[in-house]
Amino acid sequence: MKTLHSTVSVRTVLMIGALALAFAACKKSPETIGNGLISDSDYIGTYHTNQVELMCHSYLDSIGTKNVSSGLLGSMNDPIFGLTQAGFCSQLRFSSAGQRFGENPVVDSIVLQLYITGYYGDTTTWQNVHVYMLADTLNADTSYYNYTEVALENEDYANGYQFQPRPRTKTNIVGTDTVAQPIIRIPLSNNLGEMLIGLDSTAYKEPTLFKRQFHGLCLKCDPSAGNGSVSYLNLTNNTYTVLQLYYHNAATPEKPLRYDYYISSADTYFNQITHDYTQGTPDFVSQLLEGDTALGQQKLYLQTMGGVKTKITFPSLAHWTDTLSEGCHIVINEAKLIITGADVDTTCFTEPSTLSLVKFNASGSTSILPDYQEGTAYFGGSYSLTNHCAQFRISKYIQELLLGKEDNYGLSLGITGGGYTAHRLVVNGPETETEPLRLEITYSIVEE
Repeated sequence: MKTLHSTVSVRTVLMIGALALAFAACKKSPETIGNGLISDSDYIGTYHTNQVELMCHSYLDSIGTKNVSSGLLGSMNDPIFGLTQAGFCSQLRFSSAGQRFGENPVVDSIVLQLYITGYYGDTTTWQNVHVYMLADTLNADTSYYNYTEVALENEDYANGYQFQPRPRTKTNIVGTDTVAQPIIRIPLSNNLGEMLIGLDSTAYKEPTLFKRQFHGLCLKCDPSAGNGSVSYLNLTNNTYTVLQLYYHNAATPEKPLRYDYYISSADTYFNQITHDYTQGTPDFVSQLLEGDTALGQQKLYLQTMGGVKTKITFPSLAHWTDTLSEGCHIVINEAKLIITGADVDTTCFTEPSTLSLVKFNASGSTSILPDYQEGTAYFGGSYSLTNHCAQFRISKYIQELLLGKEDNYGLSLGITGGGYTAHRLVVNGPETETEPLRLEITYSIVEE
């Protein structure tokens, strides 16, 4: 294959009106590969540009939250994104089959204990929690999303109980026991315990029969009075997440007894999240709720929990090869998408550790990029909390766009862990003066 000399005129290769990537605008001068090893006529020209035209805007998202790795509970007031309230619904199962509570059992108390594995926001703010019984059982074959509503019974078994998450407290005294993990303990109405004791005896034969009589619980939190936070819960850890029923019976009136219920990975549960974005900043509201997508050229937004993602398109790439000489084509050596966090206060609502990037399909669905298959070390996505930036290598994707093997429907940028974390991020748009969102490409022009 014969290659072009590095002195090929840029003006004869790619000169398209307002195309931001015109070779004449490249900041880096063409270099030569193999200088001194091959003759001048066989040089391959390499070029670099960071002037690719990008069109971006943020959009409202939704996400499946069924049986994700963490339950979410809490409420927070974000000064940029507005109000978010998170809770979960779940089936429960008994701890042992054939349970009998004895003659004339009496409920002493019932407590829902939840194992905290992480958090986001300000955990010094008090939370008001409500616990309801599901009016119908959840279905293992049904898809559940952050916005899914289910029917609930009227009684609030927690009666708006107030708690303060303590995710760093790893020594909790419960009666005569020491719990060596961070927990939330929610005392519930004895009415729930009496209902569980009074179930038909067949309910305790096997889990399916139990779920037909006791459909499960749903937890919700009121809007927080302060910054607030969302706690991450390990719902399927049967040691620390457990519904504890304390009782005694006529045979042993002085002896306190306990029976446990828990959630397993075989049960169905999902996170419920609502957002009130009308309480966000004016620029946020204008872009996300009022449809002023042009604002995305200056500032972009990302949020998990079925919140916000950003669409990125490259409208001028289709014209890159329009003015190439016959027999010439572009080879992408490297294409990197650079994302930089905007200069906003992240003291309370910290930046995430990992971002995600996928491509849009014709149907509006998304799928992984070809570069993703090279592994995360190559593909990227890690967000530096020191430099406040992340990058993705999308060289194969850009090359396939130029070859017509990919349709240019654009990319979707988000935060990893959308269904089970509570992060958010504000990003510089492609037209900000410093550290804009940009695509940096190193390429060659070769002749077949």
